This record gives sequence, C-alpha cells and structure tokens, in this order.
Amino acid sequence: MEKKEIAAFFDRCAPWWDADMIRNEDIIATILDNGGIKAGIDVLDVACGTGVLFPDYLKRGVASVTGIDISPEMAKTAKSKFPQVNVICGDVETTEFDGQFDAVMVYNAFPHFPDPAHLIEILAGLTKPGGRLSVAHGMSRAALTDHHKRASAVSIDLLEENELADLFAPYFDVDVIISNDRMYQVSGVRRAGDVHSHGGHSHAHSHSHPHSHGTPMEELLALMKFMVNHNDAHAQELAELAGQLKDVGKLHAYRKLMDAVASFDMANAQLDAVLKELSAEEA
Repeated sequence: MEKKEIAAFFDRCAPWWDADMIRNEDIIATILDNGGIKAGIDVLDVACGTGVLFPDYLKRGVASVTGIDISPEMAKTAKSKFPQVNVICGDVETTEFDGQFDAVMVYNAFPHFPDPAHLIEILAGLTKPGGRLSVAHGMSRAALTDHHKRASAVSIDLLEENELADLFAPYFDVDVIISNDRMYQVSGVRRAGDVHSHGGHSHAHSHSHPHSHGTPMEELLALMKFMVNHNDAHAQELAELAGQLKDVGKLHAYRKLMDAVASFDMANAQLDAVLKELSAEEA
C-alpha cells in the first residue's frame, strides 16, 4: 500500500464524499465524549477528509482545530467549507507541527495507514502530556472489514481492539476499549515526556537541546521549555526503573525512588508554572 495511491484514491472520492456520508449522531457524540472533546482545547484531526467532524468540534467550543489529510482534494474541500479551521495537506507522519495537541482524533481512517505502530508513535509525540489520542470508527470492525474489500489497495484490516490498545500502551494509559456491533474506539491519556526510542524500546524522552537565535528572553524561554520536557522524560525513566524494582520485590527501593519521582515532578511543575507566566507576559 503506497501513500501516493492512497492520496490519489481519496482525490477521486472527494467530489462525492459528503453526499455519500452517513452520520449516526449518537455514535459520534459517544466518540467525541470518549475522546475528551470539550471547550477550550486544541484538537488535531488526522486524515480529516472533507472535515466531517469539524462542526462537532466547533459546536463544543474547542479553542482550535487543525485538520490534516494526505489527499489534496480532500484538504481543499475541507478548507473551503471551514475557513476558520487550519487545514494542512500533508502526511501526518512527516509533517512538522508548531506544537502538541490536547486531543488527537483518527476517525474512520486508521486502516489507511500502512504501519499502525509507527503512526501511534508519531501521534504520541503530537499529544500533550495529559492529552488524549482516539482511534475510532462509526461502525463495527466486521462491517468495516467488509466495506474495505472494495478498497483493499488503499487499506489494511482494522486491528483487533486489544492489539491496538497494546500499541497505545508504551505512551498512553488506555481507558476506552470498545468494539461492538455499532462502533469501534480505543482511546488513552498521554503520559509525560517526549517519544524516544533506545534499542527498539520506546519511552518518553528527548536528548535534543534547543538552538534559539531570538532575543535573550526568547532563548531563555526556549531553554526553560526544553528543561521541562527533559525533566518529564527523566522522571518517567525513573518511574520505569522503580517499577522494575517493584517487580523483583525490592519494595523499599521502589518507594524511595517513587518519593524521588514525586519531588522531581513537583519541582518541574513549579518550573513549568514560571515558564507559562513568563510566556504570557511576552505574548
């Protein structure tokens, strides 16, 4: 399955996509509720198509919506319908974004990504700590598999829900796993830190140091932001180490390390609060 073929397929579908769209409002409401879509948040809609869920996000009073789709025609249609939404034509796996999002939604699109594990890793990096990623479909897994028989060149089988939850697990605390005769959804809350990988083991971490060429205050803010993210990563690694000690019965050492993690998190929260205060003053 080549991405250029996927883009071309959906370019052809774009002119009639909205006319053929069938919405189940109750299912969509459930998906949005489970996805943490609420007032004041920043939303990323991955493979947004013609903007099917854009009006739903806007009705809920979100702070911003960013949609991205690999199909130029789909993105063009979405942009023309919703000029207030930031619509990007591009591949979410390679596009650089300005920041992270409170909620990332992949609705009726997940089987069109050829490498599910890689996609989840990318989306984890785009989700704020404490934010939520959702993969959802407004039909059953069996019905979707049957539907995609007509488009097998641009889709793969939708993962069984627990398999998808396993892909979430290195980055998210999964608390929604639904697969029934009406809908499918897996959703979880992002743990702290940036996505990084050592020897095939993915966890939250970042080694890159900012190189700012702005004003002294901009450089200071960039450094503080780097420190917050870097500290979150080390706290996560320390918690993982503590968990390993607990697994082998070293409970005293486990408690000591978790006390250190709590102190580390408290100090980092104070640093983050100062960063936000200074950033607001500079805005």
